[in-house]
Amino acid sequence: MNDARALGTLGLARIFVRFRLRSFRNGLRTRGRGRFPLLVTGVGLLLSLAYVGLFATAFANVAAHATRAGQTAALAVVAGALALGSLGAKAASNEAARAGTPENEFLLARPVSLAVLVAARGLADAVTDPLGALFLLPILVAAAIVWKLGAAAWAVAIATSMLIQVTISMLAYATQLAVVRYVGPRRRRAVWTLLRLGAALALATMWMLGTWVLRAPEMLARWLSNAAPVVGLSPPALIAAPLAALRRGRPAEVAAALAALALSAVAATLFAAALARRAGLGGWEEAGATWAEASVAPRRGRPPTAATKDLRLIVRDRPQLLALVAMPILFVGVQVFGAAGWSWSTGSIGRVSCLAFSLALYTATIGPLAHMQAERRAFWILRSVPVPLERLLAAKARAWAAIVGGVAALAFFSLAFAVPAPPVNRLVAGLLVVVGACWMSYLAVAMAASGADLSDEQRPAVGPGTIYTFLLVGGLYNVVLVGGPAERVAGLLLYLFVIWTYWRVGVARAIDCMDAEALAARTVRLADGAAMLVIYAVGANKLEPAGGAVGVPPIIAEGMRIGLLLVVGFAAAVYLVRRPPEAPRWGAARSALAVLALGAALGALAHPLGGLPPARPLQGLVILAEELLYRGVLQRALEAELEGLGLRSGRARVAAAAGTVTLAAMAGGMAGGAAGFDAAVVCSQAAGAVAWALTGRTSASFLARLGGLLLAAAR
Repeated sequence: MNDARALGTLGLARIFVRFRLRSFRNGLRTRGRGRFPLLVTGVGLLLSLAYVGLFATAFANVAAHATRAGQTAALAVVAGALALGSLGAKAASNEAARAGTPENEFLLARPVSLAVLVAARGLADAVTDPLGALFLLPILVAAAIVWKLGAAAWAVAIATSMLIQVTISMLAYATQLAVVRYVGPRRRRAVWTLLRLGAALALATMWMLGTWVLRAPEMLARWLSNAAPVVGLSPPALIAAPLAALRRGRPAEVAAALAALALSAVAATLFAAALARRAGLGGWEEAGATWAEASVAPRRGRPPTAATKDLRLIVRDRPQLLALVAMPILFVGVQVFGAAGWSWSTGSIGRVSCLAFSLALYTATIGPLAHMQAERRAFWILRSVPVPLERLLAAKARAWAAIVGGVAALAFFSLAFAVPAPPVNRLVAGLLVVVGACWMSYLAVAMAASGADLSDEQRPAVGPGTIYTFLLVGGLYNVVLVGGPAERVAGLLLYLFVIWTYWRVGVARAIDCMDAEALAARTVRLADGAAMLVIYAVGANKLEPAGGAVGVPPIIAEGMRIGLLLVVGFAAAVYLVRRPPEAPRWGAARSALAVLALGAALGALAHPLGGLPPARPLQGLVILAEELLYRGVLQRALEAELEGLGLRSGRARVAAAAGTVTLAAMAGGMAGGAAGFDAAVVCSQAAGAVAWALTGRTSASFLARLGGLLLAAAR
């Protein structure tokens, strides 16, 4: 722009929309060490789709027991809780008043008032913030599906979601500006902390509603039907009003309800603009800068060590301290004190174990998993001290293990004494919970180090992929807590393997986390294969019995198990495509002979040994998925790891083959206890391992296993 005319609200909003969409497109097209926008967007869309199905099922369950007014009240309560949580989270981010962002720095050089800026950003958020604009849409779409309202309801749901998003953005910006304008720098941290606590309480309310739907749907439906007149007079009723009017077949009421939402958005915009106009009279303060809200003088005391430095930072950062202490208690507490929650959560020693471990897992996610984010500015100090980095990371892990393990022990033994169980069972379960919590601390430190990237200031040190992987791998430890003796032994061995692999990868990655060229190289890592193995062994293999326990038909439960296994196989295939392949050791002719010999040997041995797995749908794809995981990722990475430890090439091949067969046996133990260690299954895995060790071809190991099993079945 060459002119100096002042920008209007709509003109600035148009600039914001174009700038954000173009930046988003460039993020999707960028090549390099990852596609952060693509990952965030993909996860957001998948969660939205999953949220539609989840809420549709829950809402249908409530609708089966509630009146029409109760159903509308349920939609209003859930949507209102989500809106309140989104408002609290957005207000606590203080982005409207924070200097240093690209948009704000650019606009400092333009004749733009703070009121115009706030209004334009709120309007642009409804278009360019998909995760924010869609936070209500899955719920509204699910309600439209349950009510069978047709395609017109989708347009009504989109319009409702966008109008609510504008209202929430404007109120959030107004809250931020009010805090900066009327609260002193020393007290702002407490205000931001309270806002985060409000957002956590709103989300905890959502969890409690989910608890009611799962455990006491009739009680929730009866309560909502009785409270429908009161809920109808509350602000959340405006969110449910358009769809409720459409359900009654009254287009005029639909238009009136949307008009009421539009008036609310306009009122919120005018209020935020007026507050911004008054706040802007004092100048644009750098409210988000660290020095603006810091203490006058640093506290004196004993210098922190490498083990206690993270704890000192957490204590000084009050919002983070709140997240570490209050949020896990809130999220797990609603499961205990929700409808029928206490009787359900303390119904058995296994449920108490899962509850206590979940609390520890939340603490580990917020605490040690974020340690590399705190090291972004000062990690070079740890790299320069004359102490091995592995010792420093181990000191961090020990300090966090004491805290996380203590939280798990306190939670478990406080609840376990209310459960009638033999003392030995209670003690064993408590040891498993505490050991698992301590292991999760080491795993969190190792995962954060293995995924750290401190070479780019625009990327988070701990990305969402690392967080999702940790939550998934750590959450599956609950299967170990409630399993039988064989499953527990196999699960503990698998998690020991995962922690060992991530620890080695994490130490190596932390050494190079500031080197952009070293981070750009993509290699097959043993830790990645270990994470996939846990998801397959603990997740896919337990879906079928878990589905049967809750009444899911066997064919659907089996389909869920195969589906998750195929997803793991597809992830392994994509993972291998993005890494440079290794040259095969044998040519095609020798590989074909090896496949024939190993397939014939497997076919001759598998049938007499017994325990041959029954033929299942998509058996060939299942074997292919297993081979991509066991041979393509695990055996290849394990062989390279053993060679790095000093083993000769031939011995490394033999040891890697034996290791993958052992891992497959442990995965079988997680699937069916002692019955999972069938000799025929071990022979099948051994044939694939030997085929890959000789030929270096995943296709050879797949054909050897498939051909051998077909020959054994034909006998």
